[in-house]
Amino acid sequence: MRCFAFWVALFPALPLCAQVQDESPAPVRTYNLLRENDDWSFLADPSQQSDVWDPIKYIPLRCEACYVSLGGEIREAFEQVGNDNWGKQPYSNAFLLQRYMLHSDWHLGGTFRVFIQLKSGLEDFRAGGARPIDEKRLDFEAVFLEVGNTRKKNWAVLRVGRQELDYGSGRLVSVREGPNVRQSFDGAKIRSKVGAWNVDAWAVRPDLDKPGFFDNAPDHTTAFWGVYAARPLRRGVGYDLYYLGLDRKNATFERAARRLSFGTRSLPGCGGQLPRSSRGPTLIMKALCSSEPSAPTIFGHGRSRRILATA
Repeated sequence: MRCFAFWVALFPALPLCAQVQDESPAPVRTYNLLRENDDWSFLADPSQQSDVWDPIKYIPLRCEACYVSLGGEIREAFEQVGNDNWGKQPYSNAFLLQRYMLHSDWHLGGTFRVFIQLKSGLEDFRAGGARPIDEKRLDFEAVFLEVGNTRKKNWAVLRVGRQELDYGSGRLVSVREGPNVRQSFDGAKIRSKVGAWNVDAWAVRPDLDKPGFFDNAPDHTTAFWGVYAARPLRRGVGYDLYYLGLDRKNATFERAARRLSFGTRSLPGCGGQLPRSSRGPTLIMKALCSSEPSAPTIFGHGRSRRILATA
């Protein structure tokens, strides 16, 4: 009788235990600063598709392990600058900056990948006209072919074409996220993972942004190459080693037009990611600045309001 009572008491708890064991943590949906680093392959499982954007994040193609992912970004910024140019312009300059970006990421089996990203930067109302970093009607921010398999424990892939570079805190190598028009490079890069280390090596030329339509071209007077190795120690903490080389034909440093840099970096990192809600559709991700005036200096002072929409 005691045994019967025990099983009667235990029976209602069995479905609950089974449910807890079957539940697994939801996949993390993130928007990376470099959208080429977004990984939506987990959406191959239809049970994981719960967000309104999931149907365009994983569009299966007619081959094994083939799919395309679509996305984009809209950034609106209002800038106000006073006493610019060391106080030589004693007036307030206010203007509107708009950035539009659209990308498609084609995974063709486990070996080939094509990534295409368009950019458009527009400027209105600025006294003196748009600066080179403010306006770019329409062009490719990235268009590259990647060959290799990143699903192994240790791997290496080759990337050729126009691409973005961003390493560390972005002080030395950056996509130039602050200005309206981001920086891109033309050339080749090898990405690899060896044990706990992620190692990239590249040889590129920076693109010269022109204000028109599809008229950007690489700067043939500047060559940029380097190796960057990063090793995560624990969550949010990493250790980096790097070697950078820069050769400018039309510039002279102290003794030559070539500069080599070696360095190391160890600190907590922010990851360069925007979290994406898994509970429902998310479009307006983050207010980057909220009308906070900068401290007055001899360079002038400014105010910025920015809104970023990402999908």
